[in-house]
This record gives sequence, C-alpha cells and structure tokens, in this order.
Amino acid sequence: MNEENAPKPLFSGVIYGEFAFWLAVIGSAIAIIGMMIYFSGNQFFDAQGLLNGLWSGQTAEEIWRNASATKEVIHGHWYLDYLTTSDGIAMLGIGVSCLAGVFGAWGSFLVMVTKKDNPTVFMVFAGLISLLLTASAFGLITMH
Repeated sequence: MNEENAPKPLFSGVIYGEFAFWLAVIGSAIAIIGMMIYFSGNQFFDAQGLLNGLWSGQTAEEIWRNASATKEVIHGHWYLDYLTTSDGIAMLGIGVSCLAGVFGAWGSFLVMVTKKDNPTVFMVFAGLISLLLTASAFGLITMH
C-alpha cells in the first residue's frame, strides 16, 4: 500500500499519542535522574532494607515502616514533600509518566469536542475516561 492510499489517523488520536509519548519520555528522564542521584546516597528509603523486605515477602506497609526515613506509612503523593531526595525525584518521574494518559485523554476529548467530525459515542467515552483518570490521579478513586 502506498502513502496516498494509507488511512489517515484521526487528529484526536494524534493528539493523544503526542501527549502520551512526550510526557512519558519526560517522566522517564526525571525518574532516571532520580535513580542517578540515588547512587550518591541521598535516599529516603534504605536500599538494603527495601530489598530485604521484598525478598522476605513483607507487605508494603511493613517495608515502608522498616525502610523509610520517617518510619511511618505516608499515603497519597508523598514524594512531593521529599523532592530533595533521590526517591522523591524518581517517584515524581513515575507520576509524570502516569499523567501522560490523563493529559492525552483530555487533549483527545477536547479535540473531539471542537472538531465535530468524530462520532458522538467516541466523544462521550473519551470524556468519561478523562474524568475517571483525573479522579484517579487526584486520589478520589482508589483501590485498597
């Protein structure tokens, strides 16, 4: 099939792909920087305690109590208070990568709303997915 006959992707899909790709790349770069700083010793978690807890089958709360600097379990976006540590920077990178899908979904939805050439059912589902992802990112929807 030559390029003239190749199907053109919808603009909303291109927007989603661009947001998701670039935010994932930026988040990965931030996480790699955090890991590189980790080797300098500026750590929130005791690396040996963390690995020992993982290999011995401890629960996440047990590992957190034994290996974290605070010795207490912190829920939510804990890393925002610890951006001076390598673990906080690496977790920020992971958080940015996770937001790639959220921003991509909103971008796709907004393009669908402004360009009326998309089927309405796709626009409705894109809006619902965007709302669910945003609620999850803010911690309003959790799984415990």
